[in-house]
Amino acid sequence: MRTIDTVTMSNAASHYASEFLRPDVMHRAVEGKFVSGKSYVMQDFYNFTFKDEFEFMLEAIRGRMGSITLQEFNKMVDNHFGPRSQDEFEQLLADKLAIDPNGVHIVGKIGTTNVGNRHVGFRQKILVTKKGEIVVPKNVYWPMYAGEGEERIREAEADQASGEGGIVDALPLHAQPLALGALNTRISNEVAILMCDAAVDNLDEGTVGAVVEGRVGTQPADPDTVASGTLLFALNANTATTFGAASDAAPGATATANTIDDDTSANATGTLGYCRASSANSVDTPLDDHIDGEAGTSGADFNFNTLSIVSGATVSLTSWTITQPES
Repeated sequence: MRTIDTVTMSNAASHYASEFLRPDVMHRAVEGKFVSGKSYVMQDFYNFTFKDEFEFMLEAIRGRMGSITLQEFNKMVDNHFGPRSQDEFEQLLADKLAIDPNGVHIVGKIGTTNVGNRHVGFRQKILVTKKGEIVVPKNVYWPMYAGEGEERIREAEADQASGEGGIVDALPLHAQPLALGALNTRISNEVAILMCDAAVDNLDEGTVGAVVEGRVGTQPADPDTVASGTLLFALNANTATTFGAASDAAPGATATANTIDDDTSANATGTLGYCRASSANSVDTPLDDHIDGEAGTSGADFNFNTLSIVSGATVSLTSWTITQPES
């Protein structure tokens, strides 16, 4: 039996209640999408999947409003969506997450929501340098959708029963210790720009631009470590070239991302801990992990107006810059 994360939901309710008092602000690149105001709140509510979360959030927001604002909120709720039937909620859960209202997997069903990736092996990546080619092993991941893990286990058990085999997991790549260098090394601005370009260009090695995933929990040791924590959302680069050319940051170099599309329906409810950026071979499907950083509301690597993410909510990354220092 599933339970809801009331702490995260309560924090999100406070966020939505304050947003309801702000003027509507539309997304700078996506027509019809709002990033603030009453329309933003209504837009997110429309996407909520779980009946208990939907009802909890409604009451939690109402409890944080004064009488006049509450009247306006209730009127907009009535105008935008009437009471949803149990059948409608059940269909949403089956289509998106392949589960029933109790959180139990529906046998034979795979949902449309990407919930993570499974390590399946390695591939060789060749880096061309002035000293020649270097072969680097890269992790390979298989995208996993809601219910797919349960279905694979079920199929493997059937195969084992018939003598046809089962599940075999690939071994992880063991991290190698890093050599320590000089503490006072400096590089030129030209080199800093080249390094910055190299870092962001790796995000474009797939068939489409980068994907930025938000997850709960503590940031892993590095991007070569398999991503941990529940996947909350996935934001996709609008174009195959994620970043523009790096430029002088005086000192250092900086690169600014092109438009990053919203995730208009967050995968799960939880508190955002970190984000990871990867190249992608299709939308929402990471290929190679290259950059990750801690999430916060200020002073973090990735800053959001709230860390309380609710399933079905819209998540936006309005700007993203990467800086390479000269020392």
